[in-house]
Amino acid sequence: MSPVLVLHLTFAGVWLGCILVEVAFEHGSGGGSDMRLFISKLHWNVDKIIEIPAFAGVLLTGGVLLMQAAVTPLLWTKAAFGAVAILFNVVCVWLVRVRLAHAQTDDALAWERADYWQHKLGAVVLIAMLAALGIGAYAAAGR
Repeated sequence: MSPVLVLHLTFAGVWLGCILVEVAFEHGSGGGSDMRLFISKLHWNVDKIIEIPAFAGVLLTGGVLLMQAAVTPLLWTKAAFGAVAILFNVVCVWLVRVRLAHAQTDDALAWERADYWQHKLGAVVLIAMLAALGIGAYAAAGR
C-alpha cells in the first residue's frame, strides 16, 4: 500500500470519526441559551482544529491518488462522492460559524435555522463519505 493511500485513509478515518463525535454531542445535548453557545463553540473548535485539516488532507491525497491511478468509471464515481462530501462539508463549516454568531448574540430563531440546515447538509456529507469509502473498499476487495 502506498504511503499516499495510507495518509488518505488516515485522513478519511479522522474525518469520519470527527463527524460521528459531532453527531454525538450535537444530538446528546439539551436546549437553552447556554447549551446553544457551548455546543456552537465546541463544534467550531472541532471543525477548525480537526475536521478542516482532515478533509483538506483527504482532498490533497485524493487528488494525488487520482493523478496516479488508472481512471475508471468506478474511480470517478468514488471521487465524485468524495468531492460532494468535501463541498457540502465546506458549506457545513460556514453554517457552524453562522450558528456560532447567532449563539453569541442569543438569536435563538436564527440559530435554529442555521442548525437545521447544518444538520441536513451534514447528513449529505456523511452519506457521500460512506459511499466513497464503500466504493473504495469494494474496489480494493476486487484486487
